Amino acid sequence: MEFNIYLIGDKNFFEDENSYLEALDKCFSAGIKAFQLRQKDIGVNEFIKLGEKVKAILKKYPDVKFFVNDRADAALALEAYGVHLNINSIPIKAVKKKFKNLKIFYSSHSIEEAVNAEKDGADFITFSPVYKTKNQEFQYGADILERVARSVKIPVFALGGINEKNISEIKKAGTRHIAVQSGILKKEDIGKAAKTLIYLLGTN
Repeated sequence: MEFNIYLIGDKNFFEDENSYLEALDKCFSAGIKAFQLRQKDIGVNEFIKLGEKVKAILKKYPDVKFFVNDRADAALALEAYGVHLNINSIPIKAVKKKFKNLKIFYSSHSIEEAVNAEKDGADFITFSPVYKTKNQEFQYGADILERVARSVKIPVFALGGINEKNISEIKKAGTRHIAVQSGILKKEDIGKAAKTLIYLLGTN
């Protein structure tokens, strides 16, 4: 496995686009190896322009895997490593058939969805929400995460409320993979936050 932290980035976390791009640069410099460009409030042309700016940063970090949220066509245009799909996206099987080289992340929210995503050909899945977040009061908890991790063979990335305080519990649940947004991008020292999570995931 080439990465165990999947950073999800939304520029609306920041005052302006430059601040957002600078934050991503800090994350990649700190050792983040996978990133999903997620920006639901702009059109596809603007999305691709933003993606090109991210790719310009990634020229310094050729080992970072670049994923695009939802749009397989945008992923193709940006020559991304993969696309992240959900229940409302084009089906996994259709993407696999049409875009054979794209790796597929899938957003799962139940054991059944996780198992079906693997059957359909997903390469990775996120499972959420593991913990409560600012916008989500419901949580599955580590027990259900453990059941998901035991039910599939592909990597399961715990998503939702992930921070340095619950990494140990996540690892005990059977996965060393996490998906993070605010757990890194909302921190005062973004580079330090990324390095801390990388370190905690790697320790026994």
